[in-house]
Amino acid sequence: MWAFPRPLLRLPGRSLLLRRHADKFDVTFAASDGLLGSMSAEPRELLLRRALDEFVADVAALDATSGAMVAGSARPLIDAAVDVAVPRLTDDELVVSGQEVMQAWERPLMRALARAVARPGGSVLEVGFGMAISAGYVRDAGAARHTIIEANPQVADAARSWAAGRPGVEIVEGRWQDVIGGLGHYDGILFDTYPLTEAEVDEYYLRGATFAEHFFAAAAEHLADDGAFTYYSNEIDSVSRSHQRALLRHFGAFGVRVVDGLTPPADCTYWWAPSMAVIVATDPRR
Repeated sequence: MWAFPRPLLRLPGRSLLLRRHADKFDVTFAASDGLLGSMSAEPRELLLRRALDEFVADVAALDATSGAMVAGSARPLIDAAVDVAVPRLTDDELVVSGQEVMQAWERPLMRALARAVARPGGSVLEVGFGMAISAGYVRDAGAARHTIIEANPQVADAARSWAAGRPGVEIVEGRWQDVIGGLGHYDGILFDTYPLTEAEVDEYYLRGATFAEHFFAAAAEHLADDGAFTYYSNEIDSVSRSHQRALLRHFGAFGVRVVDGLTPPADCTYWWAPSMAVIVATDPRR
């Protein structure tokens, strides 16, 4: 556990200095006079203490979970953009430009995502075809209209082959940013794509609340009023505060369930935990 030292320390130019000591780490938080400066001392201190305590609790929970994680390995840099590089597909994974874009261990997760947005007779927009795992589950759920956007031309060819003989499936080739404007509204939207360049890794994955955040506005625009939106969340067993704020800017409500039993390989470059949170957003704000 962590300790809550008192009295508070003060530094020049810093009206509040908080420290936390946990078993494996220490945190010092120095607040300038202007931080929450419009508030009186007691509620300001309460809010800052709660924010710091939440950070400490999150790090401690991450450490506790790490014992069940695989070690993972370093991700190679994207050299050729993922939407133009030649893909390599096996039964176990889809690799493009050296990136593990999708792997077979994701099946339980993809099943949960598909079931969250697909319903008999409904319509689904799926962004990213990958290995056709989620697409198959969408079809199993009985969707009558199923539109799939895929940016990589060769993966799009594979999607068209998969769609042949499956009534109601439409493959739209291109980056979602370039083609989604020509599409309508859907009962369900499932977003699971991969960064196309290192610039997208930096901007959307490393700096965003979650990689899918840059799609939230488009999802809200194209989701039916009573529809459901889900995506690959990159959240282990809960939803961070920044992630919640990003969602609630575009949706009126969301629910969360956790899919356990995930088994990424020991050298996986993009996921390491045995679980992932499935987030389903509703009530689009337009």
